[in-house]
Amino acid sequence: MSDETETAQSAPKRKSAKNPQPLPLPVAVPKWPFFLSDIIFIGLGFWISTLIQGEPESWQIISIVVCAVFGTSFAVAPYYFEYRAEAKAVEIAQLTSVAKEVNKMENVAAQICEATENWEAVQEQSTQTAKLAEEIAQGIAASVKEHDAFMAQAGNEEVGALKLEVEKLRRAEVDWVNTLVATLDLVYRLERSAVASGKEQFIRTMGQFQGQCRDTARRVGLVAFEAENGVPFDSDQHALPPEDSPKEGVKVVETRLPGFRLQGKVVRKPLVAVE
Repeated sequence: MSDETETAQSAPKRKSAKNPQPLPLPVAVPKWPFFLSDIIFIGLGFWISTLIQGEPESWQIISIVVCAVFGTSFAVAPYYFEYRAEAKAVEIAQLTSVAKEVNKMENVAAQICEATENWEAVQEQSTQTAKLAEEIAQGIAASVKEHDAFMAQAGNEEVGALKLEVEKLRRAEVDWVNTLVATLDLVYRLERSAVASGKEQFIRTMGQFQGQCRDTARRVGLVAFEAENGVPFDSDQHALPPEDSPKEGVKVVETRLPGFRLQGKVVRKPLVAVE
């Protein structure tokens, strides 16, 4: 149903598109004067022909021929004049149409000129916009360069400050490790003195005290360890007092001071006594 409706709606459009432009109205030429003259000349020629008796004379023949020519001319004349008038009207209509088209062309030319002016204005604005964009891009590039230089300088300063802080922290770490190691060494000597005294209560008390001190140190990653007695002396794992010199094949008989590991790294070897 919709296809039929669309066909019915599009049919008048196609029909109107195919219809030619209407011609100008025909020019009416009064024909009765010409027909009357035609009848008169034809009648005159017929009357002259009735006057012929016997052999026709030359003037009679010429008169009949002239009447026939004038009668025919007057019969054709109105149609000829109508044709000339209609041709003239068609020519005038065509000239009018041409004038309208010329006016349209002038309007189109004016629109083209206006569009050309607009295009020139747009092109000029585009050039200005491109120039402004280039200036903005240059400004952004300069800002980025300055920002990079500032960040690099700030980064260098920050890295230097961080290095200084790390160095301070390392020194502080070394200081408190040395302090803690010295404290644990002192506790170890006290524990050894208690063992040497032979007093059970004193030995037990000092052993518990040393264990508590080592547990506290272990919480910050500092672990004390002693050398195993009876193992061969190894300079990579053991240390001797400055007055002693290691001999080949000697064995460890006693740990004088414990060794220490900080976060799994040996910071001091155990000080031992050998045979």
